[in-house]
Amino acid sequence: MCGHHNINVTVAAYGVLNGQNYNIFPLVHSLHSFIEWLYETIICSIGQRHFVNRGFLNGPYCPIYGTGALLMILILGHLTNPVALFLLGAIVACVLEYLTSYGMEKLFHARWWDYSKRLLNINGRVCLLGAVVFGLFSVLLILMIHPVICGWVDAVPILYRRVLTVVIFAGFIVDTVSSVCGMVDFQKKMEEHAAALEKRKA
Repeated sequence: MCGHHNINVTVAAYGVLNGQNYNIFPLVHSLHSFIEWLYETIICSIGQRHFVNRGFLNGPYCPIYGTGALLMILILGHLTNPVALFLLGAIVACVLEYLTSYGMEKLFHARWWDYSKRLLNINGRVCLLGAVVFGLFSVLLILMIHPVICGWVDAVPILYRRVLTVVIFAGFIVDTVSSVCGMVDFQKKMEEHAAALEKRKA
């Protein structure tokens, strides 16, 4: 029975990696966004001894991680060599992290992470330790995690899958609009506060 289940999981993963099952990608993205959000939130909350929401949005997910996972799957999914997966995964993830950090800083004039004090960092946006972690995660993702998640998602009937995709996508859009508007309002208030302080000094 277990052998049959493993075969099904492998076949499901093979189908996704070869373009036969792209309709499960939205749910795969959502699952990875939640799993990575949960991991980071737990680690940071333990370190700071209070709850820390590691996501930019209000909900329990980090879309950058879901997007990164899908990029890994699409770009590296055909590879089975752990060394190649490690090196290429580190490069792909660091490029995505750097561009995301740069884009969010330009849009919102704020940084959500800063590796300036870490060894071998590039403008505080990416660092050696992060690259190593991303590389290791890429190996686990492609060879172990993703095949299992594919099996879970592929087992959901197509109708339910479509309904879940619509619901999750709608929630994500609402959350994104709400979070961005909240950030813009916060920036305006900070700018007004700074202007008021300057007038008092004058």
